[in-house]
Amino acid sequence: MKAATELFSEQGYAISMDAIALRAQVSKQTVYSHFKTKDDLFDTCIRKKCISSQLDVSLIDDHRPADEVLYEFGWRFQNMLMSDEAKSTYKTAVSQSDSHPELAKVFLNAGPKNTTDMLAEYLAKLVEQGKLIRDLNVRDAAMQLLLMCHGRAVYWTYLGQDSGESEQERQQYLKACVDMFLRGYQAK
Repeated sequence: MKAATELFSEQGYAISMDAIALRAQVSKQTVYSHFKTKDDLFDTCIRKKCISSQLDVSLIDDHRPADEVLYEFGWRFQNMLMSDEAKSTYKTAVSQSDSHPELAKVFLNAGPKNTTDMLAEYLAKLVEQGKLIRDLNVRDAAMQLLLMCHGRAVYWTYLGQDSGESEQERQQYLKACVDMFLRGYQAK
């Protein structure tokens, strides 16, 4: 896994299973005994990144106030997106989307879809508790919040630029996003 994650980050999806086996100091057969295809290995690497960023932790069991839960989640999410591995994985998925459309699907399912589903589940809990409006489309709302959490910091980073924002400015931005989101969907 370590070798595959490093090589996908360094060289993109075009890396061969032979090169992964060589870096891992195992046989190619050993790699294939754990992962049937390179897509499976790529998918596992993406999921591993989400786990290491704690984006797989269910929000549903967090009983703190919603603004705290969503802010902390947004902070972890933004930091994960700004990591070198996440940038490289995203660029790989985009650059290979014409020749390997299945790779984009793997990327979407392992990262964005999982994250959106988890956040939507939490928002549904808030709806059930009467904290958010009853007819809220939680999947759309989850996507809205996730996209707001990208902010200038992520977009500039993905273009190889420094947004010039301090950590404190990024935190203030995310708190404002969460506040605006909750006010907009607050139950009357």
